Order: sequence, then structure tokens, then C-alpha cells
Amino acid sequence: MSDISPEEKLFCKLAIKYGILSRIEVKECLKRKKRELSSKPLSVFLIEKGYLTDEKLDVIISIHEKNVQAFFDRANQYQSDKDFEKAISDYTRVLKSNPYHTDAYLSRGNALVGLQRYEEALVDFNKVLEYDPDNAIAYANRGIAYNSLNNLEQALEDFKAAIELKPDYAKAYYFRGVAHHFQKDYQQALKDYTTAIQLDKKFADAYNNRGVVYSLLKQYDEAIDDWENALKMDPSFTSVKLNLQVVKRRRDMLKEKQGK
Repeated sequence: MSDISPEEKLFCKLAIKYGILSRIEVKECLKRKKRELSSKPLSVFLIEKGYLTDEKLDVIISIHEKNVQAFFDRANQYQSDKDFEKAISDYTRVLKSNPYHTDAYLSRGNALVGLQRYEEALVDFNKVLEYDPDNAIAYANRGIAYNSLNNLEQALEDFKAAIELKPDYAKAYYFRGVAHHFQKDYQQALKDYTTAIQLDKKFADAYNNRGVVYSLLKQYDEAIDDWENALKMDPSFTSVKLNLQVVKRRRDMLKEKQGK
């Protein structure tokens, strides 16, 4: 079946595997297509011969969709387990079957970010936005990739777009705060981290990062409050525990100096 597209090959394999079409029927129509040098899809020849009825076509499409969904679901599980290589492999199989599956592009992009393959992730996020220009999540995730590549201006543009599309998107505010943080624009970073916390009261990372900014500004009491809140949300937050110890010592030393 070298003269047909990958999608047609998959279509035929499914039809033969599940007994919807016979190998003889497929080969007959394939030979005719080749003989006529036709650009028409193979399915047209199968329909013309009466081998592929509407009912059979519906069955094949249903099986195909279930197969695609099975790979997508398994990829999501791999992603959840942080087995990003296997997740990428399954998302790629989904996209070979359905090149317009925006969720697969989005999720594969996230897996690539997990592997720090940011340039490749940008390609997938761009694809999502090509097919779905109002996808706030794609803008935010592309912004994260730009952040990681130190392209902060482009990252800020993407976070702005995500927030305009979804004004209650805590994650977009948080990562915009990260971009401002990298730029040492601490006041704007504080604003964005605060908005993220207002939108999601259990956002441990936002409490942590706001605490970091407060400590840089030597507002130690505020930093301690934020880090203690972060630990309430996530008791295993090791870096927060270390930050707390350091800042409490700094605060106490500062108070001692002021008392002398």
C-alpha cells in the first residue's frame, strides 16, 4: 500500500483487521486507483464498487476514533507519571491519525517542556494557536516556554493574551509574575503573584514566589507569612523550609541591630 497516504493505510488496516473489508476488496480498488493514476482517495473506489457502505464507514470511523482516544488517554497517564518520552510517543501516534487534534499538540508541547525541549514545544503550541487562536492555555504554555528560553518580552505578550482571553486564569498571572521577577520588576511581580493567589487561594508556588520577592525587598515578615502559607498548602515544599530558616535569622539579626 505504498501508493496511498498514511491515513488511508491506517483506514485499510482497521477495516481488514475488524473484518469490515477484505484484503481482496482493498487490493482490487488499490490496483484500479494505480492503473488510472487517480488522485481520488481509495475510499471513493471502495464506495463505487459497493464494498464500503455508509454503515461500514461509520463503523470504521468509530473504531478509529476509539483507537485514537486510547492512545491519547495512555499518553495522558504517562504525562501524569512524568514519563514524558512515552507520552510524546503516544501523542505523536494520535497526531499521525488526526493531524488536527489540538489537545494532542498542546499536551505534547507540555511534555516537551517537561523535558526542557522548549524550541520543539513552541512548534506544538504554535500549531494549537494556528487551529484555535483563542486558546488561552496554549498562550500561557507558550509563554512558559519563552520564559525558559529567556525571551521575556515574548513571554509577557503571551501571558497578556492568555489573561485577555481568560481573566480568571491564575496560572497566567503567576507565570507573568515569574517573567517580571526575572526582569527584576519586583513590584509588578508582586501584583501578579497576588492576583494569582486571589484567584487560587491554594496556589503554593505563588505564595512561595511572592515570599521570595518580599525577601529580596527585605520585607521579611511578609515573606515569612507567605512561606508559612505555602507550607500549609504543600508540607513537602523543601525549598520553602530552607528559605524560612534563612529569612527568620535575617529578620532576627535586623531586629537586634535596630534595638542597639
